[in-house]
Amino acid sequence: MNIAIYPGIWGDFERHSLTVETLARQQPQHRFIILTDQKPTDQFSFSQNIEINFIKRPSQNVLLKKIWWDIKLPLILKKVKADLFISFQNACLLAAHIPQFIMIENLEKINKARVKIARLLIAPNNLVKKQLIKKFEIKEERIAVIYPSANKIYEPINEQKKEAIKNKYTEGKEFFYFNSILPDEKNLIDLLKSFSYFKKRQQSNFKLLINAISNSFFAKSLEGYKYRNDIRIIDTKNKKEEVMITASAYAAVLPFNANENMIAAFNAARSGVPVVAVKNSIINEVFEDAALYSQSEAAKDIGEKMMQVYTNEDYRTMLIERGKQVADEYTSGKAAELLWQSIIKTLE
Repeated sequence: MNIAIYPGIWGDFERHSLTVETLARQQPQHRFIILTDQKPTDQFSFSQNIEINFIKRPSQNVLLKKIWWDIKLPLILKKVKADLFISFQNACLLAAHIPQFIMIENLEKINKARVKIARLLIAPNNLVKKQLIKKFEIKEERIAVIYPSANKIYEPINEQKKEAIKNKYTEGKEFFYFNSILPDEKNLIDLLKSFSYFKKRQQSNFKLLINAISNSFFAKSLEGYKYRNDIRIIDTKNKKEEVMITASAYAAVLPFNANENMIAAFNAARSGVPVVAVKNSIINEVFEDAALYSQSEAAKDIGEKMMQVYTNEDYRTMLIERGKQVADEYTSGKAAELLWQSIIKTLE
């Protein structure tokens, strides 16, 4: 079977690459064709049954995008002799003679007509699954929940390497780490307020390291911030450096309910770093008692949990051990198996 996969821009595919790579290795009798406009980075080592087919990215113009999806892409799928199409871009073809699967990334960008066409919708968590059922009145059996997994390159590091990272980024001080998506200014301000609450109560020399794509509102938000000298904002593109930073953190603080938070939490847990999140979040859905939760996204609640992980070393150690167990359970191998089972079940 020839399975075509459209990840959109390559950065989107990076978040799912482990599952796809593992699936290809588990199913060597099938051919996997990745449709992309970018050359993969050096971190990818594809198996022999994975092919890269370079295509032109669709225009952002509404009409031209529709033409790309419904005229150009079908021709590409026909050319590569695809028997199955998996889209990571919240969309599929309106007219296709092959089964289509959509990886759900953003409910706001999904077109109802395309959702109805897809044979199977793949949700990253149960929250998204419930929202799909409610919004589109989809039968539950048409949705498969497949959680992401930690990247195997994340792992604990020794104290010497941790000290080197802290000396480089936080003047040798311990730090809380945020490594996910900051959709808007409010999220950044809420994160800063949580850190302020921690600093006021503890009077410590802790830092807050934020790894995110910098926007204009970053400088504006920090301009009058009392603890701005304790904040470090970076945007590292070096995966090895990111691994080292993650493993050097005192705790990962992920107080927003975004899909990207789950991967950040898995990576932190695999690195031996405890996770601070929010109750009833997608992290809570999987981690259960392996993370520390505030009752809400309120700055005070999150700040108190930051204090708890700081003042209770035994509890922090327990969270680290539980987190490692969760990360070991949710692997790319398990995700790939669930994806394949869902595909086969849908095709029967």
